[in-house]
Amino acid sequence: MAIDSLINKLQYVQLEPPDKILSLYLNTDMRDPDQQGGEWKIALKSGFGRLKEYLAASDPEEGKCLARIKMKIDQYVNEMGIDMPRSLVFFVSDSGIWEPIKLQIPVETRFYWEEAAVLDQLKGLRQTYPSTAFILTQQHEVKIIETILGKIEAVEHYEYDMINESWENCHSSANKAAPFDENRMREHVTENQTRLYKRLAANLDQKAAVKKWERMVIAGDKETADLLDQHMNKPIYSKIQKNLLNENEHKAVEHLIKEA
Repeated sequence: MAIDSLINKLQYVQLEPPDKILSLYLNTDMRDPDQQGGEWKIALKSGFGRLKEYLAASDPEEGKCLARIKMKIDQYVNEMGIDMPRSLVFFVSDSGIWEPIKLQIPVETRFYWEEAAVLDQLKGLRQTYPSTAFILTQQHEVKIIETILGKIEAVEHYEYDMINESWENCHSSANKAAPFDENRMREHVTENQTRLYKRLAANLDQKAAVKKWERMVIAGDKETADLLDQHMNKPIYSKIQKNLLNENEHKAVEHLIKEA
């Protein structure tokens, strides 16, 4: 996974002065009561200000490196405009390291100016918000939302094709499920529910193995969730009795993270 590769790459980087790595964790969450007035902008400015003062007295050359890094980060943030995530994380050096990360989970604002990247908070978040597949079910439909660190990595939407008796990807024209009568489909699903969801469970087990999901969360009616749980080899982390299949994916994930 990309975040794991990044952590593995950064943890072995060791720079020599005056070149150092700025590890910056910035809480930009406008839903946070403490951020309603854009306090993150003040925190960003004051954090750079304190570092600038410290380096001006201790190592002016490092101060020049920091100034160039600050310009790059300021430009990046300004270009985002109002389209801000809940958090921003940066690992940047004057010699070319540039790793900005947008997160939809909160972080504690912290500045570090060291020879090596300070990864503790990112590693902690990686454990708290592992690779998770949220499986949203509703009668003859299922949506799979893959996330890591709360960020959506992929979305797949399937409908049950009654003619071919298979789960077909809704976004593939070649595999588009055949048209059906809603009442007839509902009766078919009800009569064959165990077999249909046993087949779906097998498909999900295969996906979980290939994509290395660390958690699986089912959101839907209790009967469907229990059927999937019963027939899957990989354990279900939690089951949530909520119909979120037609909800905006980002809102659905935000809601499910709180309850999972």
